[in-house]
Amino acid sequence: MQQFLANLKNECFKLSKRKKYLVLLIIGSAICVASALRIVIANYITGGGVSRQAVLGGLTSSNLLFFLMIFLPLMAIMASCDLFVGEQGDHTIRFSLMRPVGKGKLFFSKAVAVFLLCVVDLAVMFLVSALTQVVLGGGTGGILSSLGACLLDLIPLAVLILFFCLINQLVKGPSLTVLLCVVLYVAFIALGTYMPAIGGLLFTGYLRWHNLWIGVTLPFHSLLSRIGLLAGYGLVFGCGGFLLFERKEG
Repeated sequence: MQQFLANLKNECFKLSKRKKYLVLLIIGSAICVASALRIVIANYITGGGVSRQAVLGGLTSSNLLFFLMIFLPLMAIMASCDLFVGEQGDHTIRFSLMRPVGKGKLFFSKAVAVFLLCVVDLAVMFLVSALTQVVLGGGTGGILSSLGACLLDLIPLAVLILFFCLINQLVKGPSLTVLLCVVLYVAFIALGTYMPAIGGLLFTGYLRWHNLWIGVTLPFHSLLSRIGLLAGYGLVFGCGGFLLFERKEG
């Protein structure tokens, strides 16, 4: 465990040194603020017929779609490609392989580092949205339920990250890997949207995991099947990615 934590710290340090993630986080936070200002401006133009609290009361909830479906998957794709294909392409992964850590710990420490990056980004953008909602007069309504939704949605996010890590073991070249991850992600989302019967069997159909737990919940026996399905996807992606990574040479 000590070796795993040491390598995890090393992988997190690598991501922290890449300024593009900070720039993207600032852009994402600015989009969250802009979405609130857009509503305020529209309300002002129309004469303020609706109170700000009524208009902005669900800002954090409305921004969840942007967080979970667009921004975090993009960050996960970029980070996984940097830690896997990027390092394999410039052969810097050899330095990690020279450390006294097994390939299994190396693979999963990289996956966890990507997950932690997404967790930090989600936390920052949630705080920005919540503060914007309160400062602009939207009150605190919906903030706690949105926080619970964010925590629940970390589960399918972890599965999605393992999927991207698996794709990184199948393709050589950062550009091609990013393109393939984006195309597959969009294809799965579109498939689940236009073919709901199939969407219930795809892991991307559970990215908004909170919909099953908050509000109108399903019977527990129905939830068990979905939990098992998501866990199965996670095991397949994690084990498959590790086995392919183990066979690769630095």
